[in-house]
Order: sequence, then C-alpha cells, then structure tokens
Amino acid sequence: MEKFQEGDLVVLIPTFKSKKKRKFVIKLKRGLKTHTHYGSFDHDYILNVSPGDVVETNTGFKFYALKATLVDAVFHFSEFKYATQIIYPRDWGLILSFADIKNGSKVVEIGTGSGAFTAFLVFRVGEKGFVYSYERDPERAETARKNLEKLCVPKRYVIKVRDVAKDGIDEKNVDVVFADIPEPWTIISHAYNALKPSGFFVAYIPTYNQIEKTLLELEKFPFIDIRIIEGFVRDIQPKHYAIRPELKGYYFSAYILFARKVLRKIQ
Repeated sequence: MEKFQEGDLVVLIPTFKSKKKRKFVIKLKRGLKTHTHYGSFDHDYILNVSPGDVVETNTGFKFYALKATLVDAVFHFSEFKYATQIIYPRDWGLILSFADIKNGSKVVEIGTGSGAFTAFLVFRVGEKGFVYSYERDPERAETARKNLEKLCVPKRYVIKVRDVAKDGIDEKNVDVVFADIPEPWTIISHAYNALKPSGFFVAYIPTYNQIEKTLLELEKFPFIDIRIIEGFVRDIQPKHYAIRPELKGYYFSAYILFARKVLRKIQ
C-alpha cells in the first residue's frame, strides 16, 4: 500500500468534533515535528502510514491523514502567506470552463497576488502549457514565488515584476489574458495585442463601476461575445437530522467578465 513520501503536503482532519472544523496542512520532512494546540505531529511517524489512515499527536488526539488538495493548502497551510485577497476557489472552475483553459493553454495572468490562482492555472495547463504572471509590486511577487515553491508547483510559470498598464505584455499569440487588478480597463489594449484570434480576455471585477469602465474600453477594440457572470455557491449542512443551508457563508466574491478577440468587428 502507498505510503506518504517526504515532500508530500498532508491535510490532517480531526476524528473528533471541533467547533471550528480545524484542519492542518503540513509538508512532510524527516526529523521535523509540527506543533499545534492539540499536541505535536511527528513527521517521521506520518511517513510510515498510508493516505487515509489515522495518526495521533503526542497528546493522543487522533486525525485522519489525507493527501492535501490545493484548496486545503491555500487555506490551511501555515506557510502559505497572503499578500492580497485571493481569487476564491469557487470561481476557479468557472474561469477555467468559460475561457476554455486546458492542457496546453498559454495564459497571461495580470496580478499575481499571493499566487493561489497562479498555482491552479499551472496545474491545469499541464506539461505543454505555460503561465506568464505579471505583478507590479515586488514584495507581492516575492511572496507569490515563495508560496509556489512551498506548494511544489511545477516550474511551468514565470513571474515578472512589471506594471502592464505602462510597459505592456511580452508574449504574443496566447490563449487567455486574465486580469485581477483594480483597473482592468488600463490593460485592454495590451491584452488585445497579446491574444491570438479567438482568444479570451477575462477580468475578475468586484464592482459595477469597474465593469462599466471595462466595457467602455472594450468597445474600442475588436472584442465580441462579451459575457459577465457571477458564481453563487452555498454550503449545505451535512447532518442527516438537519439538512439545510449553513447559517454563515461567503456568497459574493466578484463578477467575471469574458470577451473574445476577433480581427475586425462589424458595426
């Protein structure tokens, strides 16, 4: 049976009831111990068990040990540092589906932030794809680089420190240009020049005011098939005796705008 390996990201989920549903994500390394208020996890001990098994802290608290997902790591790995608010995972799949991002896609990301969505993109574009990420703040770029290394993200990406609105995009003929910046309308001309015909411009936009300015700028270029969507996700309480929506939740994240490049637009 498969055992955990050094370097694996492991999510530890309590077997007991806890009010906060606390999870821990650790990166296994021989000789290390991870300390929590439930006691310490011995990495050497976990390296001798299989995914799905139960492990104990030195104080006797039991946890299920599973291979961590990217979402687990982003939210529960203490070494993942937030430089900015991240794009929520609830929107990752929407962006992927509606922009047709797949194995082999070449994606330009404007606004690396903490690197969570960058990591997701890299895993999804596969060995034949690539992610070119631009971040204008050097400190945020460095935080994102460190986060991607800690998450063991394959080196199918590059992070460039640059203000795209001023200095443009190096790449040409890419499949998607994705913008998560406060003023996406300022980079639309650069996005158009970087995209291949039929490629997608995608913007992650939190307010109507920003959508209006983005739409006005899009009208100046040959973009068609414009669509704006909002993802709505509601958690349901998984208790057989009281199945209902959770009383607390995070319902709004942002609007997602999609537009496709054509060579000319007929008025």
